[in-house]
Amino acid sequence: MELNMRKLQLFFLATLFLSVFTSCEDPINVNVDAGEPKLVIDAFVNNLHEPQRIRLTQSNPYFTTPGTEPPVGGATVVLIDTSNARLFLFSDSGNGNYIWNPNPAIGDTLTVGKTYALVVIEGLDTLIGFSTLNPTATIDSLFVVNETGDNPGFTPGKYVELAANDLPGTGNVYWIKTWYNDTFRSTISDINLAYDQAGSPNSSQDGGLFIWPIRYGAINDFNKPYRVGDKVRIEIHSLTPEAFYWLTLIVNENQNGGLFATPPSNIGTNMFPFNPSKKRGLAGFFCVSAASRKVIEVN
Repeated sequence: MELNMRKLQLFFLATLFLSVFTSCEDPINVNVDAGEPKLVIDAFVNNLHEPQRIRLTQSNPYFTTPGTEPPVGGATVVLIDTSNARLFLFSDSGNGNYIWNPNPAIGDTLTVGKTYALVVIEGLDTLIGFSTLNPTATIDSLFVVNETGDNPGFTPGKYVELAANDLPGTGNVYWIKTWYNDTFRSTISDINLAYDQAGSPNSSQDGGLFIWPIRYGAINDFNKPYRVGDKVRIEIHSLTPEAFYWLTLIVNENQNGGLFATPPSNIGTNMFPFNPSKKRGLAGFFCVSAASRKVIEVN
């Protein structure tokens, strides 16, 4: 009798725990205040002699599908060399895109070491931001690595590794970008940042080869090896320290989940209103970069 009672108690406890944990999986509908839409300025410009784009959009509510942000047209977008007040006009080409075509023949290029101002006039708002064009690391080479299956979690096949050294002197920051067959790997998980030769400030890691996670781990998807004939393009873009930490915040917020997640927070901007009372909020960032590039065809 005592044994049967014990079994009955265990069955009751198991049923109770099952009901509790099952109830934890019930969906919770949260109503989030959409708030006033913001003007989002995506202004990462580089010194390559090819069309440069600045994109203006309007923010969407939190749960809206990414990539559906309404474009903002009809604005005036100008880059200014603060050393000589030379203007570089970005023309409205539709769908929120503003394009400027560098022309080295007449001196319409961006120069390492100079500081540039971005002025955006949109509606009744005049907005301004500043960025210095810092030097970038040179790409020595790209080469193919054949993974044979010895490394756990790596699908056997061909991958690409970057050979490049951080610039001497501490405090250099970079964004290493990857293109696969001319398609930019643009998800947040693909953001590959370097502070000197590592991923964060460390005075002992300066001026040498970028560490393994940056030069190899972050530029490959080890579930999808490259095929013969694929083209892989790597670019190293210099950043300002402010841009480095702004991108780091984006990555951190994207990975902010689980039991110990902190409350999400809005990420700031380095654009500010020139007029005393702007008409709507701001988001996005402005940065001018020097860029180095190499392309390899997998064979």
